[in-house]
Amino acid sequence: MDFKILGPIEVRTCHGKPIPLGRRKQRVLLATLLLNAGKAIPSKRMIDWLWGERAPAAAESNVYTYISALRRVLGTPSRIEASANGYVLRVRPDEIDVTRFESLAEQGLRALSESRHDVALERLTRALGLWRGESVLEGLPLPAPLRGETARLERLRTVSVDASLEARLALGRHGEMLADLEAHTNRDPLNERLRAHLMLALYRSGRRADALAAYQRARVVLAAELGIDPGPDLRRMHQRILADDPTLAPPATRATLRPPAPAELPIDCRAFTGRTGEITRLRAALTSAGSDAVAVAAITGAAGSGKSALAVHVAHQIADRFPDGQLYVDLHGSSPDVAPLDPVDVLARLLRSLGDDRAVRPDVDEMAARFRSLTGGRHLLLLLDNACDAAQVRPLLPASPSCRVLITARRSLTSLDAVSHFRLGVMTEDETSTLLGLLIGPERVATDPRAARAIVRLCGGLPVAVRIAAARLIARPGLSLRALADRLAVEDHRLSELQTDDRAVRPYFMTSYRRLDPESSRMFRLLSLAGGAVSVAAAAALADRTEPSTADLLDRLADAHLLEASDQDWYGMHDLLRLFARERAQEEETAEDQAKAVRRLLRTIWVPSVPQARGDRDRLKPAIRPMHGKSSTGIARSDR
Repeated sequence: MDFKILGPIEVRTCHGKPIPLGRRKQRVLLATLLLNAGKAIPSKRMIDWLWGERAPAAAESNVYTYISALRRVLGTPSRIEASANGYVLRVRPDEIDVTRFESLAEQGLRALSESRHDVALERLTRALGLWRGESVLEGLPLPAPLRGETARLERLRTVSVDASLEARLALGRHGEMLADLEAHTNRDPLNERLRAHLMLALYRSGRRADALAAYQRARVVLAAELGIDPGPDLRRMHQRILADDPTLAPPATRATLRPPAPAELPIDCRAFTGRTGEITRLRAALTSAGSDAVAVAAITGAAGSGKSALAVHVAHQIADRFPDGQLYVDLHGSSPDVAPLDPVDVLARLLRSLGDDRAVRPDVDEMAARFRSLTGGRHLLLLLDNACDAAQVRPLLPASPSCRVLITARRSLTSLDAVSHFRLGVMTEDETSTLLGLLIGPERVATDPRAARAIVRLCGGLPVAVRIAAARLIARPGLSLRALADRLAVEDHRLSELQTDDRAVRPYFMTSYRRLDPESSRMFRLLSLAGGAVSVAAAAALADRTEPSTADLLDRLADAHLLEASDQDWYGMHDLLRLFARERAQEEETAEDQAKAVRRLLRTIWVPSVPQARGDRDRLKPAIRPMHGKSSTGIARSDR
């Protein structure tokens, strides 16, 4: 799970779904447990924190009620243990943002003291990026004894901000940090170190007069607010600027020529069509100005839905906005028979593309810091195609707001912060018809437009399936559209028909299927026995599981884009995926197990009605819905 208190309190599941935390006192109680994670808190102390001297007679019972409710919403009773000394919240260090923040801040401050400025900046930037608000537990009133801990964390944040500014100055990044310095100074006008940093950045940017004017403003503010003069450090900075002290000059840069700007985007997809709405939104996300964070857009969707083609197409359209280059890496997160790339190897390649030919550094954090340093201030577009998960992508993200990142992945990447998520569905029938016409020629479509429509319908809106069908027609000029449509209409042969040369639909699905855990893959197989969208109850009957555990499995399949979640806990499966799942069921499930699953499903669907009059018949319980406009009794054809 992911517990967040650096800002408003928030808890998310491992799949990134927010968990409702209930009423205010329940949230305050969770906050106290998080601020004391791993420590036992006596119930009497909790009562004092929640009510003070106005504790009701039933306060201890209320605390127990709140604890029970928190155990339920967190999904694991053992999360909050009861001991002789009180209640203890059990969390791993990587599950709570405070622990990660303190660890990264400590690493950054240590690196700064050792003059490893690029590492310091990378760690401190990650630490500060965990903050989602201006204060700890923002908007939640806390008891006085806990405010000291929140104040300590906020002081550490202030120290980290100052240290990150110092690291940026040491790296010669004074020009890009002026706006940040001015914003920080306006928020904390009495902070003399910030004033000194601002003066130095202005001086190094060739704005000596502005640097001296900043000193005069500091004098006025300090005199008006505190009745004091600037301190010795600020006065010394003023004197050094007046004297044009040569030691104030920015650090020397390497006297080497930058290599030509990388232009690594693959060739744009031939006959690209449709997706106009998605293109507009992606272009806006990646070219909007004024954001303080790196613009990251992630396209997720089912296998064969055209994520990579869309990403490459959009990247070519906006490439001219990034004069410092366009970087591209296929991360092989879902490539058949190819292992996902290790972030260390990806970083080594990216560093080489940016002209860093030094020996490869084996530490991923050090390499990521170097990558952030090289991308600082550059206008770069980075396309990370075919990502495996958020952990593979996170070290590869630049820290400069002048960079833009576009990611494609089959699984959701909701645990990445500050990302615009785009879920890509199937194409419309009109779009796929246009695509088929562009690929095989409008004249051939005109010979049998009804058969052409049938082909694209049987391809289910997946661009990869349409392209494979088109490749078969191109390879065999004598094959009529009607003949191919008739072949595709035979469900048991459809996946075999959708293959040509080195491309086939089946391997696209197989890669996603192999990444499932055993319980999820079994659920996926058994769902093929139903011919349409299923309710949680129907899926639970198929798999002979409880509804809560079934709902969790269905959510995992939806996260992998092997199911589509719809309203009120209903889940549907794409026709081609259903055929693939049926193949896996026939291969991996015994005939007896399939028959048992069908019988359990039938008992769930057909429920005897209450006798009302002579001739009453059984009624159909709403457990299955038809998909794609097809009628369905809810049982796959092979099981009827």
